[in-house]
Amino acid sequence: MSSPEKNLALLMILAGPTGTGKTTLCDGMAAKYSGIQRVITCTTRRPRDGEVNGVDYFFLSQEEFDMKVSKDAFLEHAQVHNKQHHYGTLKSETLDKLSDNCDLAMNIDVQGVAAFQKAAENDALLKQRLVTVFLMPRSLEEIEQRLIDRGTDDREEINRRLASAREEMLLWDTYDFCLISGSKEEDFSKIESIWKAEKQRVTRMVG
Repeated sequence: MSSPEKNLALLMILAGPTGTGKTTLCDGMAAKYSGIQRVITCTTRRPRDGEVNGVDYFFLSQEEFDMKVSKDAFLEHAQVHNKQHHYGTLKSETLDKLSDNCDLAMNIDVQGVAAFQKAAENDALLKQRLVTVFLMPRSLEEIEQRLIDRGTDDREEINRRLASAREEMLLWDTYDFCLISGSKEEDFSKIESIWKAEKQRVTRMVG
């Protein structure tokens, strides 16, 4: 038998309720490891203050988004947040980069993860490289306090996000890993350990 691949590129997806630090963890992995890129997704919502096109998201008009849908450019796409905005993940940002052996980290909502899992059923490359991690808050009260402290949402939006969190938390057992969220440092250490271990999983190398 030939020796295992020395650098098997993975796509690690982090998901979970709002306020669990998914974006911070992805950014941290990409910052610490030069070989990991953060997947940039597309959205039709307007940029928030400080957000940069091509860094935080690819901000597209509805017409631009629809054009990419018609050209089958997305691996997954959906309407989220009460169907106000469209979000999508480009094949060029995921499958193409995995084919070039580039490690990827991304955070999307549970709907997007389900789409990736379904796509992996019929895509050998994605099935071999996909790792899903659910970040479980210690309590809904903790999520509520984080949203209040963030100061960007009114009470109605906070209640909507908490309702979504309740539904999302029921899906934890459909992921490869479920982490009870702690401090930023603790969560990063766990994510880092999972990534390193999954890089060495034999079934990925021979599957």
